[in-house]
Amino acid sequence: MRRITFALLMTLLLSCLAVAADIYQTGKVVKWENSTYQQKKNKVGQWVVYYIQTDGTTYEVARKKETKPKMQPGDVVQLEVKGNKATVINAQGHKEQYQVVGQAQAPGH
Repeated sequence: MRRITFALLMTLLLSCLAVAADIYQTGKVVKWENSTYQQKKNKVGQWVVYYIQTDGTTYEVARKKETKPKMQPGDVVQLEVKGNKATVINAQGHKEQYQVVGQAQAPGH
């Protein structure tokens, strides 16, 4: 009886992990560019905007206080988008939170 219960629990746990892994999409950094954003009334900040292309969408993501690029065109990343927030796991395995500042249909879709 214990073996059956253990096997069922392991199956359930592994299926939950498989579902959790599916939230991330594979994407590729197409390009990056320096840009500005409105910080306060009369103050403007600098940031790097990355263009990350997935199967059907190209996302523009940026992060305040990131003024030098950490990703390069051609880098393959993992991307999870929820509303206007994006979690990116870069090619080196580092996880960072970004703000989605734009998106467009990927070419050919």
